[in-house]
Amino acid sequence: LASEGIRFLKRGDWSPAQREWISAFFFREVMPVITPIGLDPSHPFPRVLNKSLNFAVELEGRDAFGRSSNAAIVQAPRVLPRVIRLPRELGDSEYCFIFLSSILHEFVYELFAGMKVLGCYQFRVTRNSNL
Repeated sequence: LASEGIRFLKRGDWSPAQREWISAFFFREVMPVITPIGLDPSHPFPRVLNKSLNFAVELEGRDAFGRSSNAAIVQAPRVLPRVIRLPRELGDSEYCFIFLSSILHEFVYELFAGMKVLGCYQFRVTRNSNL
């Protein structure tokens, strides 16, 4: 793909200008449609949608309400594409793309004010499907 001018950028390869655009994209398009679900012993594990992309987030500290939680689930919004194209002027090739999962990994800490994110782990649940 690279020989045809198509690149998929990893988080470590983002330039400062790309990072700025991606950050603005996260706050404008992604954050408004995400609802993190805190996990604790008093609530059952949430039912995640079949074949949806999810992230298990390992946390430390207390949230804005003073509650302590060690984990949360963040579901990638289905209303957004899984692959986002960078504006042409920000790419070093004609077609530069970033995975939505990379954006969520990079900015997941923004969803948990006052808490420290220790880890973010991507998973997908597949139920009753022929593989």
